[in-house]
Formats: sequence, structure tokens, C-alpha cells
Amino acid sequence: MNTPNVRYYAKMVNTTQKGKKTPKYTITAQAGYYPPMEQLRGRDGQISMNLMEKLKEGDNVPSMRLQAKNSLNFTGLKDYFQDGKLSGFAYGYPLDKPTYSKDEKPNPFFDYKQDGFLFLIEQNEKDPTNLTPTSIELVVLEGAKVLISAYCKQLVMGGFDEALQALREQAQKGSAL
Repeated sequence: MNTPNVRYYAKMVNTTQKGKKTPKYTITAQAGYYPPMEQLRGRDGQISMNLMEKLKEGDNVPSMRLQAKNSLNFTGLKDYFQDGKLSGFAYGYPLDKPTYSKDEKPNPFFDYKQDGFLFLIEQNEKDPTNLTPTSIELVVLEGAKVLISAYCKQLVMGGFDEALQALREQAQKGSAL
């Protein structure tokens, strides 16, 4: 299997405000440039996403998803739950329709619909009963949608460890966002 081109990396940390039920994750570090992400920048200048439960029932619908600005379903987190437990890994891909929502808003990811997303999800090790992740790392693989589940298995087995280490070191910190 060829190693795909890594287009973008981002680390999102839990920035949920006290009293809010929906976990919110804000990008604190990134490497590479992924043009559609700019469309997700909020009024505060940050790119944030909410971790939501699935919208509808179905075998093929992931139990969790990330929702971005203007209620854009960024992606479902496939394989996040394995055998009733949190796996720490997930994969997904962008919406492949030109618009979304009943208001027919333009989908900023339409031109990137063949990309694949890999996620590393870090749980609170001090409190294993807390199922809300402390951070989520996103890796965007160029044109990898059709093989993204295989790449996720490769990620689980350590196949991306060196690339991830390099991306983490390269990631821009703090106000560079």
C-alpha cells in the first residue's frame, strides 16, 4: 500500500466551557495548509468543532461525529468505538455534496471530497470514567478516501508514528493560527 501524501495536521484540545454539555475542541497547533479549514474559522478567529452523538440510527452511521461552524457535519468518527470500548483511533472523510443543510450552504470541502481523515483521540488517563477526550489529532490524507479504513488500521499498528512525530514537531503553536 502506498503511503499517501499528508496534506494537513491539526491538534484540537478540549475547550468546553463550564456548564456546557457539548464538548468543544479548538485547534491549538497545525502543520500544512488545508484551504477549506479557513472557512471554519469562527468570530473569535479560532477553528473549533463540537463532538456530537450520531444524528440518526443505522448500522453504517458512526456513533460520534465532529460538527464545525454553521452546523457543517465535518465527519463521522468511524471505528471510534470497537467492541463497546473507545479505540482511541477513528477515520472519516468530508461530505461529498456541493451543499449542505436545508439552506443549501456551500460545502467548503467539496473540492477535497476524495481526501481521508485519520484521528488519534486521547482520553483522560487520570479519570477513565470520563469519556470526553482531552484532545483530538487530525491528519488529512490527500485522495485517500477509498483506502482510509485501511490507513486507520495502519495507524493503529504504528504505521504513521514517524510521520506523526514529524508533524507534531512542525506544527505551529499558539497565535500562529
